[in-house]
Amino acid sequence: MIKRFFLADDDQDDIDIFRDALFETDESIEFHFAKNGRDLVSAIKSGVRPQIIFLDINMSGMTGWECLDTLQKDEVCKTIPVVMYSTSSVLRDGRRAVETGALCFLEKPSSFERLKDFLSRIYRSSEKELINTLRDIEECRTHRLIVA
Repeated sequence: MIKRFFLADDDQDDIDIFRDALFETDESIEFHFAKNGRDLVSAIKSGVRPQIIFLDINMSGMTGWECLDTLQKDEVCKTIPVVMYSTSSVLRDGRRAVETGALCFLEKPSSFERLKDFLSRIYRSSEKELINTLRDIEECRTHRLIVA
């Protein structure tokens, strides 16, 4: 099971919704968040070990793109699966995410239930099966999910 999640997002409402969706799945999930990519990288270097990272694209301080680039250059960090997570529905953002090292790109789901369903599927997956889990999600078109 994937039980250690990290979200980098500068919108407090989005952080709260994400956290609530996770905790409705399982209250014992370990959830960390940062308001920008710089704080996420700092937390990982300080010892936080997420099993999956969700990165918003548009953040102040360090954008999701800059953070992904930084993570990909670090031997420890580049092994952590990253989901680029954004309100953007631009197909080129999805392609760019996958081409630059993200596991996938996900447009932020339009409903709490869709987000909860997506996160619960990830939670129930093993680290080894994560990519297959993402590929098997029936609602990929609804979620605008692009997988590597």
